[in-house]
This record gives sequence, structure tokens and C-alpha cells, in this order.
Amino acid sequence: MALTSVAALLLVQAVAQLSPRAATPADDTLRTGQATQPVRPIDRPLDPAERARQLQFDASRFDTLTAAVLRGIFEEAADRGIPTKPLISRALEGAARKVPNARIIRTVREWSDALATAKFALGDGTSLEELDPAAAAIRAGIDPRTVASVRATRPPGTAVTALVVLTDLVVRGVPPVTAREAVASIGRLPRSDDALMGLQAIVAKNSQRGPGMALDALNRYVRLTSSGTSPTSSPASPERKPVRPPDP
Repeated sequence: MALTSVAALLLVQAVAQLSPRAATPADDTLRTGQATQPVRPIDRPLDPAERARQLQFDASRFDTLTAAVLRGIFEEAADRGIPTKPLISRALEGAARKVPNARIIRTVREWSDALATAKFALGDGTSLEELDPAAAAIRAGIDPRTVASVRATRPPGTAVTALVVLTDLVVRGVPPVTAREAVASIGRLPRSDDALMGLQAIVAKNSQRGPGMALDALNRYVRLTSSGTSPTSSPASPERKPVRPPDP
């Protein structure tokens, strides 16, 4: 069967992405839309078995060309020390939703870059549970330094809720600086995850009435919560988690 024009274009993109490149300083950077961030190389080479495990995905869900391009993205991510699981999950989600192949490729590549930026911003040893929402924040247009500053307000491994809420506030129109200050302020309080989810809920409710109402509600909530006069709801549990905003 002859290639369509779209398939031919994908083939050209695949060759361009998978062809070896000469090493240049530019190869160690990526653009986030706000700043150019250096990408740390992998700390240690993956052993063959681990690398093969990270590259396993159901290629039969895609046509041959799309599967080849995606495999190239996954291989590059693994070689850079970027977790492939969230990339593979989003590719499969796109296939299940019958998203056009070109869009799946573009989205997976953008997530790979965002994960690399998040890894650099948060440092080595960051858990995947934190890395994925950090990448979502960066894809939503939040500066990596803002993401890192919010992560720094929490003990290691406990910043997931703070990062999810930060992204949701910005997506709903709260200025990034205001969102960062609110999340950082509440993040230092006891039972902060409960308070952060309360903040997310009240901003979501008031954002339907306009950005100004959402901002007023945020400021009032932070003020009352910080003073200890605003009760939080029931304690956080594995069944009660922050609502993740839709992928950008």
C-alpha cells in the first residue's frame, strides 16, 4: 500500500529524529518556552536488562512508522536518565483515545523534554511520583525555578500534592508568583496536604465566577488557613488525592 502524504511526512520526521547527530553543546540543552535549561546526562549507564525493561511498550497499538518514532523517543529518554513509564503511558492513552499519530508523537516528545527539565530542576534522586507532576507544571508554563522552590518547601518525596495544586491554580488563571507563594505558605503548615486540597477546591469553585473571584478566594483562604482559623476537611488518605488538571 502506497504511503500517504501524512505517512511520508512522519517517515521524514522519524529519520530526522533517529539519525545519529554530532555532539554539540546544543545537544545538552532544551527549550522550555521560558528559558534554556541544561540537561544532566544519565548518572550511570543502564544495564541491558533494565534498559530493555524501560523500552517495553505495546507497539501493536500504533502503525509501523509511529511505533518507530516513539521507540526512538523512548530510547533517547532512557539514555538521558529520564523515566520512560510516563511517556509510554501517555502514548498508549493517546492511542486509546484515537488521537492522531502526529499529535501523539509531538505530545510524547514534549513530555520527554519537560521531564528532563524537571529532573534537572529538582535534582537527582527525585521520585517518579514527584517528577511527573513537576513536568506537568513545566508544560503548563510554570518556570522550573518556581517548581523547584515549591518542591523545596516539602520533605523529600512529599511534594506531589503541592506540585499538582500549583499547576491547577495556574491553569485556572492564578498568576504563577501568587500560586507559588500560596502553595509554599500552606505547604509549611501541619496537615498541609489537606489544606492544599482545600485551596484547590475553593479556587476551582470561584474560578467559574471569574479570575478576580478566584484570586480573592485564594487570598482569603491563605490568610485564614495561615492564622489557624480555617478548618481543613477530613485527613488525606490514599483514597483522597488532589485533582490533577488535564494535560496541557
